[in-house]
Amino acid sequence: MLIIFPGRRGPQRVLAGLSAVLVAALVVVEGLDGPTLPAKIGIIASGLLAVAVVLLAEARPSAVAVAAAVSVAVSVACGLVPAMRPEHTFGIVEFAALSVTVIRLVMQHPIVSAAGPAALTILAIGLLPVRVFLHPVNVRILSQDGGLVAVVLAAWVLFVALLGLYLRLLERRRVDADRLARQSERLDHARDLHDYVAHHVTAIVAQTQAIRFVTSSGAAPSPADLDALLADIEKVGGQALTSMRTLVGILRDETPTAVPAPATLDEMLTAVTSTVPPGSPAPEIAVDESLAHRPLPARTLDAAHHTVLEALTNVLRHTTGTTRIDIRIRAHPDRPGLAEVSVRNDGRAAPSPVPAGGFGLTGLSERVRAAGGEFSAGPVASGWQVTAILPVTDQPSGVRRFGLRAVVKGLR
Repeated sequence: MLIIFPGRRGPQRVLAGLSAVLVAALVVVEGLDGPTLPAKIGIIASGLLAVAVVLLAEARPSAVAVAAAVSVAVSVACGLVPAMRPEHTFGIVEFAALSVTVIRLVMQHPIVSAAGPAALTILAIGLLPVRVFLHPVNVRILSQDGGLVAVVLAAWVLFVALLGLYLRLLERRRVDADRLARQSERLDHARDLHDYVAHHVTAIVAQTQAIRFVTSSGAAPSPADLDALLADIEKVGGQALTSMRTLVGILRDETPTAVPAPATLDEMLTAVTSTVPPGSPAPEIAVDESLAHRPLPARTLDAAHHTVLEALTNVLRHTTGTTRIDIRIRAHPDRPGLAEVSVRNDGRAAPSPVPAGGFGLTGLSERVRAAGGEFSAGPVASGWQVTAILPVTDQPSGVRRFGLRAVVKGLR
């Protein structure tokens, strides 16, 4: 049987080993209270087995069942054979070890697999006092206070079982919360990968198409114009590599170079629209004065940033004949405390060399909802429009609210 001390190194491991030796010595001392050699051997063996199960890294149901069965057998033998009954102690260390074992078993294993060994261990705990109370010296005490002893023992067993279930619930909540946090983190990275890298790559594709269109029309661009177009492609490619390098650094738990985030809508719009490749229509921007220079919550500004970025990317990827792109940010007319971010273009759907489908709008919708807002996208009379309604004051994270609901649902 392998006994280990998880999470301990150096002096802590030595201290844990000395503690185990001390506990084993106490078991031996208690076992020596047995009146005969078989009684001594039985009490010591059952006590050491119970302690060994506690020292295991995991309370395996098979090991728990063996320790509990040995304890029950010794208790039954003491009850049936008067010569084996100890006078002073029934095995306090064994009693404590079996109680801890029940708690760990219920915590670490599904109820279906833990029920049998746990019931056998509870039976072993209940039978332990029989060893000493049936001794002739203690029979009178049992006859007088047997009811109280039974009530106290039953209350202890119930407490142990409920404590195990409670600790199991806490552990389940911790695991679920950790899983949800990891899932949220993965989704954040996936959205960042799509929004930044896909935008830069789409710009490269659009500029390459422009060069091919010009050259195939028979009017070859001048060396200076061609150099400018290729320089733009080189610049966007470098931006894509920088975005990829930053994301990979985060995934590898390295501290990436800090990139100052825009503090206002004006700064954000300037940063986003500067990435529109030459040849595409310059966006027409209209921002309410009450919002243009106002500091907004980081989540709101981030969601607005990605709304505009994704809308511009989709114009490059999926439309043709686009002559106008309108970016409008205004205070919501009917809902105080909210801002409406909309991006509309008048282009027509067009085949694209980039594979159809994807997670752009899905990720954008998740990001907007995480900021406490609402998202919509679809055709309008003059083209296509993407709209996000976002709070202009701090609100609890939508991701956290979702996570709490998911944890509660999982515990049911």
